[in-house]
Amino acid sequence: MGISMDTESENSELYRQFDVLVCTGELVFSGSLRCDFSQRLIDALNEGVKAETRSRIRDFLPLSDVTVSDLKGGTTTVSRLHISKNNIIFVAQSTSTTPGKPLSTYPFRQKLPVTITAYAAGAAATPYRMQGCIYIDTWGQITDTLETEERFMPLTQAEINPAMPGNRSKFDFVALNKERIVSIGEMPVK
Repeated sequence: MGISMDTESENSELYRQFDVLVCTGELVFSGSLRCDFSQRLIDALNEGVKAETRSRIRDFLPLSDVTVSDLKGGTTTVSRLHISKNNIIFVAQSTSTTPGKPLSTYPFRQKLPVTITAYAAGAAATPYRMQGCIYIDTWGQITDTLETEERFMPLTQAEINPAMPGNRSKFDFVALNKERIVSIGEMPVK
């Protein structure tokens, strides 16, 4: 008798789940993303996530238990869907459901916080104004963060305007699609 492992098991210690809001400008998707236990949300977005039928899904973001909201206030629910990363403006983390083990796979690197304002938009969407903090290497510049190969850059303590469905505008973590940034600049120190 062989041992089988249910990859969709909610109790699996091999996966972690993030509740996220995904904004494409025209639509906002609220759902859950499952990824490897060792991945942070930013890693899952930039590296892709494992799928049941392929080694890794890179160009699409798979979500489950999804509520789709449109600009007119309409909503619909879908059990599972995939969003093209090309269309994503940002992904905001609502919560993280992680098994009880601490995550310690990433080495500590000293970085400096820089408060920025960014404007980002989809093809036909009104731009979103985001304020928050990015972390750059000591003696680094904002351009060092912008000119990496990763598609998404992390923004912490973010405030987004206009607000998301439910009038939520503040998030501890947002992954901003660099390809959707219209402008970005450092905020003056007060």
